[in-house]
Amino acid sequence: MEKLAFEAALDYALRNAQQKFDDVVVQGIRTQARQIKFTNNEISTGRTWMDQSVSLFVAKDRRVAVTTLKELEKKGIDATLEKLVKFIRKSQPNEEYWKIAKGHFAYRDVQNLYDPRVPKLTPEELVGFVETGVNAALAKGATRASGVLQTSMSTELLKTSGGARAHQKGTSITFSIRAFAEKDASGHKLSCARAMQHFRPGDAGGRAGETARQALHPKPGKPGKYDILFEPLAVAGFYESVANAASIFSVEAGLSFLEGKMNKRVASDIVTIFDDATLPGGMASTKFDAEGVPASKTTLVRFGVLRNYLHNTSTAHRYHVNTTGNAGIIHPHPWNVVVDKGNLNVWEMLQELKNGLYVTNLWYTRFQNYKTGDFSTIPRDAIFTVENGEITGSVKDLRISDNLSNLLMNIEALSEAREQILGWEVETPVKCGHTLIRHVNTTKSTEKFGEAKAGPTHS
Repeated sequence: MEKLAFEAALDYALRNAQQKFDDVVVQGIRTQARQIKFTNNEISTGRTWMDQSVSLFVAKDRRVAVTTLKELEKKGIDATLEKLVKFIRKSQPNEEYWKIAKGHFAYRDVQNLYDPRVPKLTPEELVGFVETGVNAALAKGATRASGVLQTSMSTELLKTSGGARAHQKGTSITFSIRAFAEKDASGHKLSCARAMQHFRPGDAGGRAGETARQALHPKPGKPGKYDILFEPLAVAGFYESVANAASIFSVEAGLSFLEGKMNKRVASDIVTIFDDATLPGGMASTKFDAEGVPASKTTLVRFGVLRNYLHNTSTAHRYHVNTTGNAGIIHPHPWNVVVDKGNLNVWEMLQELKNGLYVTNLWYTRFQNYKTGDFSTIPRDAIFTVENGEITGSVKDLRISDNLSNLLMNIEALSEAREQILGWEVETPVKCGHTLIRHVNTTKSTEKFGEAKAGPTHS
């Protein structure tokens, strides 16, 4: 059995698949990752792993198929291709499929996607980052903290029958910490970066600890409509949902509240949202999409008006537009969601809020109806009460039950400072700031959460 080197296996698969299919995409990713979990101020587990995957997309006479190569050796690749031939023959043509992108593309480097220092970090240095974050949380008033630190280094290769040949390397380091001052007083913060100069575990730990201390002795919240100031970690999921709804895949599947709203107002006129694969240091920034098309920046919402959906080559052909460089191996998807900054600091936003709630984190956001945008979500950590622009206490046991369109239209202010958010609840990276939203509906919540968990992070 002849085992092939990683790139040689991709070349072999592409060369042989081109003899059998009209369109072929071979995408390979190799990742080395390290993770440290800590519970109640102490290191609990540590592990290191390597992973590699090769995705294969083929099309013949508008019949399409996708699979993953498990073994990178000639016999296994040949067997996989034969199975795809048989599957394609039995499949029905997809009349909406056009083709993949054609051409020899030139790619521009994106800044701060790879830092050679990340894979060279020693175990002692990684433990030191955890200790820095935990100690910062304790210094600000927390009694214990839990969470996870993870690093990764990846290499991606892309080869297509359309002529694309692309490769890139990337690194990431993420730190997620949840600090407690008591059982019902907690704060959760993140530090996500592609390069070491932007990684600040101490800042994340300090802010988590201070939030936990301020949230001491929460009282049961009273359901009703509130003006709410959302921290970036809390509001990022809403913006991610907007970008997902802007994928033409979601629109055509009947899963988008943005369907039929092109060039119509969908948000407050202060809201501008981009999908930006070229964001320097963006957690999902890339030089190319899954067809080999150079990735780019696409305006989704400009001054509250929907301007674009996200496309690949086939969907762009159907709608007589250009591809936006958002092809996935299966369907178009966003890269980095970027919300244009406002002009206020947090203190000024509290003054603008005047009376209401200050929500620091959300948990279990679930849509009852993607097409209408109806959803519910639970504030997981500190919920502060605000009176006359000042934080006066904390509450608990509330659920937010509202409509995403309503929230977008009721955005009244955005902060100037922004941060990148990426985690369990936010799988597509979002760069955003604090967001003030008027007239948000809340109901009673009886959900309870374990106090030691900080939630998984995504690297």
